[in-house]
Amino acid sequence: MLFRRLAKRLLFLFTELSDEETIDDVAKKCASIFAVTLVLYINQLLPSFSSEINSIFETACRAFIIINSASLLNNGLDIFNLRHAKRSWHRNNSIKGYIEIAKIIVWIISFILIIALFTEQSPFIIISSFGAIAAVLMFVFQHTLMSFVANILISNGKVLKLYDWIELPSSNISGEVIDIALHTITVRNWDNTISRIPTKDFLTEKYTNWQPMFTSGGRRIKRSFYIDQSSISFATEELVLELQNTTPLQKSIEAMLEDKESVENINEWLEDKGVTNLQLFRKYILNWIKQRGDVRPDMYLVIRTMPPTPMGLPVELYCFTRATTWVEYEETQSEIFEYINASAKYFKLDIYQQPSGKDVTNLNFRR
Repeated sequence: MLFRRLAKRLLFLFTELSDEETIDDVAKKCASIFAVTLVLYINQLLPSFSSEINSIFETACRAFIIINSASLLNNGLDIFNLRHAKRSWHRNNSIKGYIEIAKIIVWIISFILIIALFTEQSPFIIISSFGAIAAVLMFVFQHTLMSFVANILISNGKVLKLYDWIELPSSNISGEVIDIALHTITVRNWDNTISRIPTKDFLTEKYTNWQPMFTSGGRRIKRSFYIDQSSISFATEELVLELQNTTPLQKSIEAMLEDKESVENINEWLEDKGVTNLQLFRKYILNWIKQRGDVRPDMYLVIRTMPPTPMGLPVELYCFTRATTWVEYEETQSEIFEYINASAKYFKLDIYQQPSGKDVTNLNFRR
């Protein structure tokens, strides 16, 4: 108890440890090593047993010192890992996998020293004899070796770091990496559940890391709305006048049709140019999106028609928002498509949807 209290005071004075449990554990091991070493020294000065018992006693004491020293060294590795994680410039670089490998090496060395102690053989002779059972050891530790290789490739390749957002479709996992260990990578899913994936799976399974999207400053919108194909037609003078008289659309429509001022027959000009109500609508939405401050104009911005489907003619919007966080991104996307759905009627276009109960009721009423 005296040695333990002394060790705790020394740890408080000469280290920056703040965790009471860790300090107590380290102090206990330091005190045990010191006490056993002292007893061993006194026993050598004043032997109180027979030579055979003294030999067994000294061997047991030395084995105890080796085990506690190895455990103490592993505590030091844990403390180093915690300090590394707290440093702001190392926040995303986990070394936990390397720490666990170092712990395994420490215990292997301790195991060899204890065997050498009990057999009174040189540790080098014992190490050389391990060559005969190397294949067996590789078979036993094959998962550890594969995890170690995967951990090195992941860490050195910087393809995955702490706090990255990853998706594994095969395992239905989507969330934030909160721990990178030797055998497993821990992910906190967006529903606040915890998933652990074997590290080696990141070498064989398909996964997506969304973190580069955050650093790029642009998050992609790639989404379609469906136009009823029967509502698509050539633009007419009547439609153009209606659009020009609609306050929200006036400036954009006049800018798009500025070449028609010198034309006598507008309808012929529109047909010759192949101008349709859908084309006007696409260009209008494109100009409107460019004027929004929350969409990146320096990245791809396209509105295009896709091959027809039984659901109608898909019109795909492809752009990048400035907001990369989920809530702001979804708000921007919702605002854009709400505006698209509300604006389509000005261009005599119908957004397609499958027949509903209301459609059937109207059909019966007309009959």
